[in-house]
Amino acid sequence: MQTLIAWIHHLFHTKAKPAQAKRADKSRLSIVKSHNSSTKNDASSKLATPKAPTPSPSNTYQGNLVDLPAHVDTYFFKWMVAQPTQSAIRSDSAQMAAIDQRLVEYLDTVAASESAGSSLIPRVPSVMLELLKRMHEENVSGSELSALIARDVVLVAAILNEVNSSFYQLSKRVTDLSQAIMLLGHNRLRMVLAKVSFTPIYSNRLGPYTQHRAEKIWEHSQKRALACYLLAKHQQVDPFMAFLAGLMADVGFMVALRVFDRGCDARFEGQLPNSSTFKNMLQKKSLILSARISAIWTMPEVVIKAIEGQGLDKLTRAKLPLAKVLNRANLLSKLCILIQAGKLNVDMDKMREILSEAEMDCLSVLVDGRATLASVV
Repeated sequence: MQTLIAWIHHLFHTKAKPAQAKRADKSRLSIVKSHNSSTKNDASSKLATPKAPTPSPSNTYQGNLVDLPAHVDTYFFKWMVAQPTQSAIRSDSAQMAAIDQRLVEYLDTVAASESAGSSLIPRVPSVMLELLKRMHEENVSGSELSALIARDVVLVAAILNEVNSSFYQLSKRVTDLSQAIMLLGHNRLRMVLAKVSFTPIYSNRLGPYTQHRAEKIWEHSQKRALACYLLAKHQQVDPFMAFLAGLMADVGFMVALRVFDRGCDARFEGQLPNSSTFKNMLQKKSLILSARISAIWTMPEVVIKAIEGQGLDKLTRAKLPLAKVLNRANLLSKLCILIQAGKLNVDMDKMREILSEAEMDCLSVLVDGRATLASVV
């Protein structure tokens, strides 16, 4: 045990080494559908209720709606940590307690390190961060952006794949990067670049703790990012900064899983405790890691503050618009995933008691699968 802790201490107290829009819509997707009381009655002006599969009756939520967010958080965590097969170790409370203690110690060591575990995951390409800064300049030209993007073949491929997708319905395949950039526009371009840059972080081709959960976390991160983008328009928040925060918020969770991959005994078989105590600890420390890595990667300050704001109380967080957006988008993404997986059955009409119209519409778009990177911009 002492050897493991010493090894992790040595690993994370060294500095991390830097690694290396169907046709344009005539009208953009809006979260809140416009209502004209002089031409529409109350029934016809209601937002569409999200459709969902029929889960088992045992998954029907019958508690107080005020307590639903906490219920969703608990059951989402259980869904996320679950493995494809059950292991005998899961039923051994003594062994699970031992795992719990070791994982806590490992995370404490990493959270206190200078690099915050950032060396364990692929770094967001520096060209992406440079592009984000340049795209805020009013006089930046398409040729300048093209020259920057051309430095990263992965980004070039992603942009060409996006613009040649069926969504845009182009009559001829685009092969010129400058033309692709012009067709996408700055907003879609930024979102494509961000998504592609974050994808390698959520690779499941790693250790036992990561391989069963990376795909689930990436699904949640993408849904949350899209929800952030949609909700941001109603909170006077930059939609792209919200999208970026949605992608960045679980980077610390991936770091935690990589720490467990490297430091835990193989006999634990990638097991994670699903107790509320462990859940709260892991979520808290993962957010700390996400915020610190955001700073190391020189992410925009507003993104860092939004992630840090997830650990604040509700009243304090409400003073930070992007932090509030991120928090609500996180809930909507988890709700969507549990509903789509048949793990949660809720009365959608009653959900209006705790969700705003914008949030209900966002949930509808997520559950129906209509929210894609190309469609929301």
